[in-house]
Amino acid sequence: MILTGRDWDAPRQIEVEIRDGIIERVEECESPAGSADEPVLAPAFWDIQTNGRWGHSFSSPSITVEQVVAVIRAQRGLGAARICPTLITAPVAGTLHGLRTVAEACEANPDVDRMVVGVHLEGPFLSDRTGYKGTHPAEAMRDPEWALFEEFQEASGGRVVLMTLAPERPGSAEFVRRAVASGVVIALGHTAADREAIREAVDAGATLSTHLGNGIASELPRHPNPIWLQAAEDRLFASLIADGHHLDREVLRVLARAKGWERLILVSDAGWLAGLPAGNYGAWDVDPSGKIVLAGTPYLAGSTQGLETGLRVLDEVIPSFPRPLLDTVTVNPARLLRRPEPKLAVGEPADLVVLRRQGRGLLALEKSCVGGEWFDRTD
Repeated sequence: MILTGRDWDAPRQIEVEIRDGIIERVEECESPAGSADEPVLAPAFWDIQTNGRWGHSFSSPSITVEQVVAVIRAQRGLGAARICPTLITAPVAGTLHGLRTVAEACEANPDVDRMVVGVHLEGPFLSDRTGYKGTHPAEAMRDPEWALFEEFQEASGGRVVLMTLAPERPGSAEFVRRAVASGVVIALGHTAADREAIREAVDAGATLSTHLGNGIASELPRHPNPIWLQAAEDRLFASLIADGHHLDREVLRVLARAKGWERLILVSDAGWLAGLPAGNYGAWDVDPSGKIVLAGTPYLAGSTQGLETGLRVLDEVIPSFPRPLLDTVTVNPARLLRRPEPKLAVGEPADLVVLRRQGRGLLALEKSCVGGEWFDRTD
């Protein structure tokens, strides 16, 4: 298969030839670069925080291997070739079941194993304070325990690569040191931490703020507070949910500028109800606008949108397509997780997307290729 389009990394037209799931040739076309709204070829996305789909949560005590496989494969139609299935706070037995099920799905399906960069554990070592805990069950939260983490890691088959915790929890700094030494990336999130706790965690090796600006109380001191303290910490990447609901556009602009493009990562934070029609699902409402809330309240409980929406909103706020905008879903998450940076080059896996931009904030995913197989865009 041969594709022609604008290069995401240079003002030129390129031809990309794919054979047997690998990029076999990348050559500049003799034709001029063409118009700005022509298709752009770029590496497929990385989503390091996605919780499930179609009513299936990776954290569910009843999730099956078949459901995990279906949810992970569905990411291909959203432009994502590499993901971190994310498990939120749950009773220990439920977390162990989720981790074992993800591991079994990977071991039985090479394509799924290739897509899963690793597991993101968002909890249970988070703040149980109202506002900061979000929709995580406070009764399942606890202080960091290395023995428990080892149990989680064993259940996952060594696949936990990212963990979010609240650094004000007793024992956090030592836990961070041990986790980082073992190869796990530590993020701060759902936290009411003060300056000292954040500094200690970062000194110990924490390198990310999870969904900065969310998972936090609605009323805060003007300054300092956990948002400003983390935004100002240059050693921290920041993941942001730019779905148009979790962060106002002005806040998104400020946080993006504070972190700089090289430390900015977009995540979908897609909830377990993503892909389902708008309506009530017991304790949860799926809003037609694409957000999930606690039923009858304005309190956010995840998103139904893919990374395409986040890129479109961020492009509207700070136009920067194709790069560095696309770095937020490709190069930057790979750097955070210490993986090779995705690129369009000979010998690389045929994981790429075809995008079209017709103006500021008018960015659309047309189709995606994962492992050499093409997928139409999924709504």
